[in-house]
Amino acid sequence: MASALQLPPQSASPSGQVLALLSTLSNPSSSSSQDAHARHALALKARDDALSSSNDSYSNLCTEFCRVLCCQSPELLSMEVLKEFHDSLAGDTDMFHKCCGWIQNNNGGNSNAQRDQGMMMWNTLRQMAGLLL
Repeated sequence: MASALQLPPQSASPSGQVLALLSTLSNPSSSSSQDAHARHALALKARDDALSSSNDSYSNLCTEFCRVLCCQSPELLSMEVLKEFHDSLAGDTDMFHKCCGWIQNNNGGNSNAQRDQGMMMWNTLRQMAGLLL
């Protein structure tokens, strides 16, 4: 008697806030080095606070990092998560556009090169999540 293969349910999408955190930690250099340094320092503090404030906060952040690792493409994210990611970057949306800008332009016939570059940057966020785990 053969049993049917049961796959686990698809994992939930990561939050836009954790994507913004990973983006800031992955991209310390920006147009204004002093502003970039301040954002990077704030991101480090936010990460440290989330990891040390409580067991629940630690668990939630680790769960979010796992969700980033499981999400193989930003195309799998909902528009709400993409908007939260964009809006959580406090004006420095460069990394968002590098990772996800090609999705918004998808109807405009973007090139494979844009998608490949975006996926490279997306994988940078995934790698950062893995390193932090």
